[in-house]
Amino acid sequence: VAKSALRPGDIVFFKEGKRKRGITHVGIYSGGGDLVHASAYFGKVVESKMRYIKGYSGAKRLKPR
Repeated sequence: VAKSALRPGDIVFFKEGKRKRGITHVGIYSGGGDLVHASAYFGKVVESKMRYIKGYSGAKRLKPR
């Protein structure tokens, strides 16, 4: 899923720091440019603006059965 086509509920992947490391962070897109994720900085699950998390790698839209 392209960043411009994200919808709430999409799983979003990031490669922070050195790109060779692979996926380093995952969250759930909640709409309006926001992401629900476990934050090491805050030590809990938070909702943040995606623009504050570097290294967007892609997203996956899961289809209900």
